Amino acid sequence: MRGPYPRVVVAGPASGAGKTTVAVGLMAAYAARGLKVQGFKVGPDYIDPGFYASVTGRPGRNLDLWLMGEENLAPALVRGMRGADLAVVEGVMGLYDGLGSSTWGSTAHVAKLLGAPVILVLNVRGMAASAAALVEGYRALDRGVDLAGVVLTRVGGARHAARIREAVEGRIGVPVLGYLEHDPALELPERHLGLLPAAEHPDLGSWVARVHEAVRAGLDLDRILELATSAGPPGADAAGQRAEVPVAAAPGRPVVAVARDRAFHFYYPENLEALEAAGARLAFFSPLADAFLPPGTRGIYIGGGFPEVFAGQLAENRALGMEIRAAAGEGVPVLAECGGLMYLCRSLEVEGRSYPMVGVVPATVVLTRRLQRCGYVTAVALRETCLAPPGTALRGHVFHYSRLVPEGDWPAAFRLVRSDGTEDRDGAVYRNVLASYVHFHFTGHPEAARRFVARAAGGAAGDGSPGRVPAGQNKTHQYGGEAERA
Repeated sequence: MRGPYPRVVVAGPASGAGKTTVAVGLMAAYAARGLKVQGFKVGPDYIDPGFYASVTGRPGRNLDLWLMGEENLAPALVRGMRGADLAVVEGVMGLYDGLGSSTWGSTAHVAKLLGAPVILVLNVRGMAASAAALVEGYRALDRGVDLAGVVLTRVGGARHAARIREAVEGRIGVPVLGYLEHDPALELPERHLGLLPAAEHPDLGSWVARVHEAVRAGLDLDRILELATSAGPPGADAAGQRAEVPVAAAPGRPVVAVARDRAFHFYYPENLEALEAAGARLAFFSPLADAFLPPGTRGIYIGGGFPEVFAGQLAENRALGMEIRAAAGEGVPVLAECGGLMYLCRSLEVEGRSYPMVGVVPATVVLTRRLQRCGYVTAVALRETCLAPPGTALRGHVFHYSRLVPEGDWPAAFRLVRSDGTEDRDGAVYRNVLASYVHFHFTGHPEAARRFVARAAGGAAGDGSPGRVPAGQNKTHQYGGEAERA
């Protein structure tokens, strides 16, 4: 590869243009050529990166200005590309859709900060020369964005593509880099939170193969690769010290048990890496399959996912629930995000049926058909927690189709402030347990990772006692390897 950190951004005018199909297809096509490809997603989404991992063999990563901070964006790209030949960055929503009505945090904003060329994926169903007007509008709105080419989707055939190519290249001068004909088999199944996760796709291998073949046959892969290698350095100091999470190792390397299976798999790789950099030894376990926590557990991290889909199976695993409840009662620090919060509640109600959960949080969580919260928030800690002292402001993201029905009054963990200034309360604190709907990214708050690991090691002051090993852990652990890396 000729350029430093070769990279390209795949964007669209709006959601549904085919960005994920094109991005995953490019990753698969270049991986088939023997290149090591790193996939990135603009924004906080967890699901798309799962598809990147399935075709690249590398964890999919995110580039989110709100969660990570502008100064950390280019270093995050550099860190994520270690050992990779090429980065394919999939955008979010439309190219210029940012926070509120602004372009801040948009795909265009990220592309400019990264100095990356942009490929616009355009759904041209039902249009011909009008495609040129759209391309010109997206190019003219911000000339600082390097709109390097266009990929056409939902094309009616070769003649349709030729007409659009003539209009776009002839009138606007932007190259058309290929097209995908309309094929329902290239579309991904969805449910209430968006795309169905890769782990639940009914035939992921066949879908990837079909997308790979369509992209290989329809797109100019050599030209796209040339665009990617033409990019300059991705921001000042990107290869410097900011590429590392500056955290000190905690004494004793406490074991932090991370829930990871089909029910819980929403983790930013940088969060796990930050815990390790802070001195933790990660051990993975399955709330669906394991009866016991990993041996030596002194901290527990339960990320988001879809516990409602596996509610019956989670309810049947009472042994693990008892272990987690005992660990929480003994002061072991527990971080539960969104799906993790749902799992820690007394019960989970899905379509009128109630399933018993772990029982640490005194509330019932009810799955709803309508979106309850969505968007970026500032989470101001209202009390001492395993992530931050009172008054600390942490940037986060919320997106959930469920609501909590508390059993009486209990103190909230956070005051949530939305971008429009409105406020709400969220989460629960019990000893060293912090459970809330908020997802955090430790790249923007490395001190939160340090604090959590210090609590696990028994080195932090506060309400919780040092983490201790639940009694049941002298039994055989049934899932995953101790200290397995993400």
